[in-house]
Amino acid sequence: MAHPMRRKDREMTDHAEMDEVLDKALVGHLGLCDEGVPYVLPMNFALLNGALYLHCAQEGRKLDVIGKNSRACFSTETDMELVTSPRACGWGMTYRSVLLFGTISVVESEKEKGESMMALMKKCAGPDFSHVFTPPELASVTVLRLDWDERTGKARYPA
Repeated sequence: MAHPMRRKDREMTDHAEMDEVLDKALVGHLGLCDEGVPYVLPMNFALLNGALYLHCAQEGRKLDVIGKNSRACFSTETDMELVTSPRACGWGMTYRSVLLFGTISVVESEKEKGESMMALMKKCAGPDFSHVFTPPELASVTVLRLDWDERTGKARYPA
């Protein structure tokens, strides 16, 4: 599936930097394919133990699509800033972005659900967030895990 990056000068190859982007960004876009039609939606997420975790309601289109086709992609970006220029074609953006391709699945293990929900909450609320998720709380949400088999990163750093 790998497609060579056109702008090699912007290719991010450092996996630690890609993890940093995934840790820093609050929202990413999950891409699914619903019977040949692209379906992309913004979601909160957290990186934990080499997988990407997302949460959602217990029913809906997203889960229907995943039930039919577990292949997914995910993109996110950080450090975006407008670059201005006196020329229209000189404008642009600085950014760091990561794109993942892989398989998405519903997490069934209560332990894994609890750990991933804690990672999501600590990412949003800060590292001091403390809560023990009860079985009813965990039963009320669906947690998704994206295991990627391809990951790319791209960056345009400030001049």
